[in-house]
Amino acid sequence: MKRASFPLFLFISVAFLTPSAALGQSCGGEERWPVKVGSDPDAAALVGATPVATTIHNLISIHAPTLPSDDSVRLPQEKTVVVIQARLIKFRPELGKTGDRDYHLVITDDTLDFTPGGAGTPHKHGLVAEIPNPDCVSGRAGDDPSTSHFAQQLHDVRAKFEGQFPNIIDDWNDAGAIPVTIIGVRFFDFAHNQAGRAPNIVEIHPILNIEFGTPPPLPAAPLLTNPGFEDGSAGWTATSGVLDSATGEHAHTGHGKAWLGGYDTKHTDTLFQNIAIPATASAVTVSFYLHISTQEEGGVARDTLKVSVRNTQGTVLKTLATFSNLQAQAGFALHTFDLTAFKGKTIRLFFRSDEDNGSMTSFVLDDFSVAVE
Repeated sequence: MKRASFPLFLFISVAFLTPSAALGQSCGGEERWPVKVGSDPDAAALVGATPVATTIHNLISIHAPTLPSDDSVRLPQEKTVVVIQARLIKFRPELGKTGDRDYHLVITDDTLDFTPGGAGTPHKHGLVAEIPNPDCVSGRAGDDPSTSHFAQQLHDVRAKFEGQFPNIIDDWNDAGAIPVTIIGVRFFDFAHNQAGRAPNIVEIHPILNIEFGTPPPLPAAPLLTNPGFEDGSAGWTATSGVLDSATGEHAHTGHGKAWLGGYDTKHTDTLFQNIAIPATASAVTVSFYLHISTQEEGGVARDTLKVSVRNTQGTVLKTLATFSNLQAQAGFALHTFDLTAFKGKTIRLFFRSDEDNGSMTSFVLDDFSVAVE
């Protein structure tokens, strides 16, 4: 019986085209993919940025933003590179027809508590961090930008991770809660019952570097949370309408600010944040930028902004300053106050504006900092 024969080019087609086609069906993601891999235009400004030390608790406390419909738009909250210390609980490669070939990491604080996959209330002690596949930057359809601004970091961190875990399986891999230090970009995802998700769906995506094992201490995290108001209400308590990004009054930098007053009627606004002053400090100061605009006329202080230090129950411990419509001027002025007397205590930095029934005065605050020596 004569054996059937096939042209050589047919074997070549099967050997080389089929794997490529299969890869194209599952390589790269869809939702917000350019932002996830850093191929969006705004990612260029993050290259070489100094990471901001933070914690899982601080990340989860950020108010969840409204996600844009345009997958290439990076939110203001996503224009920060952070460094975080955590525990790596488990991870898996995202495969299948809907997978994007990322390594999906579940990281937590020392409680080791995290959200399991599926429906249910997310836990407040863990979040997701992702290592994209650097060969899948253009997305599943292949129509996204093909080059990431983080191209070298994506290759390096992928290689480092696979060197740490050389026997990765196509399922959940137990990482043994190993301590990790992660540098990456803050990102907000859509909720789809993903394992490890935070209540606000904040992630570190992409991871730009990772170190394994017990690390040296991170630089001290800032004493003030969200000092420039770019993360909405995170860290601050305020009356309605104070925290905003409207253009009626401009921020000192960025978009977020605290705008007290400006109502043309009798009105009171308040803003505060609790600050734990280290007992070991030799000197502590707080600084902020203030802009005052007014429609009041004459030489009478009708509208005021009082700055005080209170205890956490609200009792005034010291009045730092009182500003009024008489100090209105174009632009922002920097103000600094000494808090050294409160070292070792948790204080409440408190602002209260009061307007009368006459013309309006606006008090705009931005870009706080606490310096500790």
